[in-house]
Amino acid sequence: MNHRTNSIMGKKAVLALCATILISAPVVADEGSVVRAVRLDPGKLAGIDLPVEEPFMAPEDVIEGTHRPRGEILHYGEQLITEIYEDDALTWKVSEPYTYDEFVLILSGKLILTGTDGVSQEFVAGDSFVVPKGFAGTWQMLGNYRELIVIEREAYEAEYGTPSD
Repeated sequence: MNHRTNSIMGKKAVLALCATILISAPVVADEGSVVRAVRLDPGKLAGIDLPVEEPFMAPEDVIEGTHRPRGEILHYGEQLITEIYEDDALTWKVSEPYTYDEFVLILSGKLILTGTDGVSQEFVAGDSFVVPKGFAGTWQMLGNYRELIVIEREAYEAEYGTPSD
């Protein structure tokens, strides 16, 4: 195996590990009920039939590109929310610091995060990272960008409210 094959296989292993962790999240059950893992919809993870969402970025924060979000909450648990998010190529200014920590697994495209200190970090499909509470800077999505997001439920609801059915 060459270095590239190892790298791809390593990313697949990370993706499989993350998927195992995420689908193993317990579901709240009544006393005596059987609790099973929640399988995340593979079609949604692949970007198939993602519903169009309302734009959430302020127009003045869009530096370049078009904000056309698509996505869906895949699991709304007692402690965590797992969501798939997809958007077109876009650069936007994160002017208000994040109010929560967010786990991200990139499924498609490329992301360049640049902090207010000017330091950039690049992430591609298969990479995972945490956007820490307090992050501000620029968020540049390249290609057909799609990510799996995991956020603590209480923080999600404080920021976005309770999702409607």
